[in-house]
Amino acid sequence: MKNDRLILDTVDIGSDGEGIMKRADGFTYFVAGAVPGDKAEILVLKENKSFGYGKLLRIVEPSPRRVEPACPVFGKCGGCTMLCCNYSLQLELKERKVRDCLTRLGCIEAPNVAPCVPSEPALGCRNKAQYPVAESGGSLAAGFYAPHSHRVVPTRGCPLQKSEITALVNAAVDAAASLGIEAYDEKAGRGCLRHIYVRSGETEDILVLVAAHDSSAFDTLAKRLSADFPRLAGAVLNLNPKTTNLILGGSDRLLFGRNYIVDQIGGIKYKIHYLSFYQVNPYVTKRLYDKAAEYCALTGRETLFDLYCGVGTIGLYLARGAKKIIGVETVPEAVENARENARLNGIVNAEFHTGRAEDVCPRLIERGERADVVVLDPPRKGCDESLLRAAAAMAPERIVYVSCNPATLARDAKILTAEGYSLAEATPFDQFPQTAHVETAALFLKI
Repeated sequence: MKNDRLILDTVDIGSDGEGIMKRADGFTYFVAGAVPGDKAEILVLKENKSFGYGKLLRIVEPSPRRVEPACPVFGKCGGCTMLCCNYSLQLELKERKVRDCLTRLGCIEAPNVAPCVPSEPALGCRNKAQYPVAESGGSLAAGFYAPHSHRVVPTRGCPLQKSEITALVNAAVDAAASLGIEAYDEKAGRGCLRHIYVRSGETEDILVLVAAHDSSAFDTLAKRLSADFPRLAGAVLNLNPKTTNLILGGSDRLLFGRNYIVDQIGGIKYKIHYLSFYQVNPYVTKRLYDKAAEYCALTGRETLFDLYCGVGTIGLYLARGAKKIIGVETVPEAVENARENARLNGIVNAEFHTGRAEDVCPRLIERGERADVVVLDPPRKGCDESLLRAAAAMAPERIVYVSCNPATLARDAKILTAEGYSLAEATPFDQFPQTAHVETAALFLKI
C-alpha cells in the first residue's frame, strides 16, 4: 500500500536504469537508485494492479555492483541515473536494451547484437552542457533540473562534463552575479538569465547565454570571460522571451568572436554552429563513425546517400572511401554548413541538397544517380515511414542506421525488414555513460 515501508531485494535493472524489486508474492516495484543485488528499505509511492513505484530510503546490504556516486547531488539532479552502478553493469544493460527492443518491437528473432562499446573515459566526456539558472539561497546559481520538474538543483560541477565546461560555467555565473544580472523566474515571468550553454571542442569553446531580454551587462560579462579564457572562441546572447520549455529562442546577438567552433574527428574538420547537432561524446564518436565505415564497406566505387545528413559529419567522414557522397537534409542552414565543411576539408566528391529525402531522392535517381549505400542518422523520434520506403526503393545493397533510441530503431527495423532487408548486426555504443541512454549502429543488407 502507498506509504508502506518495505525491505526488499533488488533482482534486476529496468530499461531506464531503475532497480527492480520484488515482494515475496512476486509483486514488482521500480525504484530509482537501487542496484541489482541491493537489499534496501523503500517507501511505496504508488501501486497499480501489477506493479508499483518506490523511493529508496536506505541500503541495508549493498550490492557488489554498487559504487559510490561521484557527484554530491546524485539522486537530486535528474541527470546521471546510473552513477551508482559499476560500469560493467551499465554496459550490460545497454546491450540488453538494444537486444530486447529489436526482439520485442522489431520482431527480429535472435538479433545479432555485439557487446556495447565503452566510453573511455566514462566521466568528463561530454562536450556540450545546458545549465538552467535560478536564484538559490539569495544568490545566482546554475545546475540541473530535479527529476520530472523545473526546479533547479544547484551544482558547481558535473562529473560528466569536460573540465573546461565546468570552469567556464562557474565563471559565467560568478560574473553574472557580480554584474547584478538576475535569474529568470519561470513562474513569475520576470528576471533575465535563463540558461548557460557551452559547446566545447578539442581546442576551443563557445559560450551561449540564453536570456529573456537584452542587456549591456552581457557585453561586459563576455569581455571579462574572453580575457580569462583563451580557449573561448566566441560568446552569443540568445534571446528567448517566451514562456516555453524550449531552451533557445529565435534570435541572437554575437557578443564577441564567432558563433561556432571548429572541431575535428579522425582528421576531418567540422565547423559547428552553436545551433547545429553534434555528437556529445568525442571519445565514442570516432569509434561509432569507424563502425559505420566498416558497415558501409566502401571500395571507392560506391555512391553513398547520407539522409538526415545535418552538417555532414558522417558523410564527410566517409567521403574518403566513396566515389560520391550525396547528403540530404531539411534544414537549409545545416546544408550550408555541410557545404562549408566540405570546402574546409578540400572534399570535392560530396554534394548536399535541401529538402525531404522522400522528395529529393526520387529526383536524384531520375537524373541517373544510384544509391549503393544509404546512411540514416535520424533524431530521437526515428525515421518517417515514407523516408524508409524511399530509401528502400533506391535498392541499396547496404543501409547503415545510426540511432540514439533503440525503440525507434526497432520500429524502423521492422519496416525495413518488410521492405526486403535483414538486420546483419547491431553494435551499441556508450555515447551517454552514467545514464540509461545508448547509441547504436546497425547494418541492414538487401535480401
